[in-house]
This record gives sequence, C-alpha cells and structure tokens, in this order.
Amino acid sequence: MSTLDLWLFLMTPGGCLLGGLSIYWARGQDHPGLMLWGRRLFIVTLLALGSMTLVAACAHARGLAPLGLIAGFLVIGMLWESKQLT
Repeated sequence: MSTLDLWLFLMTPGGCLLGGLSIYWARGQDHPGLMLWGRRLFIVTLLALGSMTLVAACAHARGLAPLGLIAGFLVIGMLWESKQLT
C-alpha cells in the first residue's frame, strides 16, 4: 500500500465524519453562529475532498471511487430538504 493510498484510506472516513458534523451544525441547529460555522466547515471539507480526489485521479490511485462517492453523498445530504418538526 502506497502512502497516497493510506492518506486516501484515512481521508475517506474522516471527510465523512467531518462533513456529517458540518451538515448537523448547518441544518440541525437553531443558533445562527453555529449554522454559519457548519456551512464554512462543509465548504472546507468539500474543498479538501475535492483536492484529494484530483490528486488521486492524477495518480490513478485505488481510493478514488470511495472518496468521490463520499463527496457526492455529502452534497446530496446538505441539499436534501428536510421536513421541519413543529
């Protein structure tokens, strides 16, 4: 296993957890400051996943597909319209 594959292996669940936390902050909280930080964290996480995907694509790494899937599912999760409970 190369060093790049190891980084991709660690970045995939790390990006998933960090992205899920950012979605929870952006969508699940009522505090405006926490919502803003959730959106910022989401953008930073997506940029990090995107840059690692670009590096993995250029190197023809094995971890490219899971990394791309995580990034796609995070975007779907952020844009999903949830029904607000009253």
